[in-house]
Amino acid sequence: MEWRTKVTAQPLPERCSYATRFYFAGSCFATDMAQKMRELHFLVAPDAFGPLFNPSSIASSLERLEGPVPFELAQVMRFPYGAYGSLAHHTSFSREDAGSFLAHANDQLNKAADFFHTADIVIITFGTAWTYVYQGKVAANCHKLPARNFSREFLVPEQVADLMAPLLQRHRDKTWIMTVSPVRHWADGAHGNQLSKASLHLAIDRLQSNFPNVYYFPSYELVMDELRDYRYYAADMCHLTDQTIEYILGCFFEATADDETRALVKKMEKLNASLAHKPLFPFSDENALFIKKLEKQQAELLQAIGNKRKLC
Repeated sequence: MEWRTKVTAQPLPERCSYATRFYFAGSCFATDMAQKMRELHFLVAPDAFGPLFNPSSIASSLERLEGPVPFELAQVMRFPYGAYGSLAHHTSFSREDAGSFLAHANDQLNKAADFFHTADIVIITFGTAWTYVYQGKVAANCHKLPARNFSREFLVPEQVADLMAPLLQRHRDKTWIMTVSPVRHWADGAHGNQLSKASLHLAIDRLQSNFPNVYYFPSYELVMDELRDYRYYAADMCHLTDQTIEYILGCFFEATADDETRALVKKMEKLNASLAHKPLFPFSDENALFIKKLEKQQAELLQAIGNKRKLC
């Protein structure tokens, strides 16, 4: 008897490898996935904005990368929590003074822009269809500013598609993988969350119909329809556990990566788990020999990954 509903993802016709360059943009789920792939030594772009939840902010961030268009001092604000940042960035980018923020933001922007132009696969994770507008512009993050300073607007599927279509048109050479974050935005209530996710699903379907290089990856369905249990959620019952993210990443590799890459990933995962292990007697001769053995294995595995990139 089958005890769960198995969700399958549309496979990529051209499988990715350790030579593939990935750019992630979107919600905290995209940030988590990108970090997991960095730990596995994939080529993943630097983060230039932090988590971005709504399609308008995601589209704006990619358009800025195309320039790249640097941030200016006039765009820097001091927020209620005492740090400086911008409404185009997540709070994780904020700094103690305006100059530090601006230098860091533009440095990351330039690095990410260089990577974006050479990226093979762009992975977009939409979090919510709700936007918060500050003085006529959509804010990527509200930075604890008073709610009265913002107007709240809902993006219907046509608006989401219209925001993304020009980018897709200009970058037809890239493979675009789009997904809807399984992280629930519970502030809108159960029904409000479902309406938001539905708008994002319909927008992606519209984009798929118009662009042959757009693929959908079912992150949302994997959690809602296959896992379907609160043990896969973090303590807030909205975000996901590390194990859940790792499971989704495994499904992602099954749909996108070639056989050799998946084999290397399994070896790297096992090695990372061994390196993360905290020994009972860290200063013993036995542990020193064990660490030396792991470091040798790591060097050999990284060499295999490097050889894979040279061949591609």
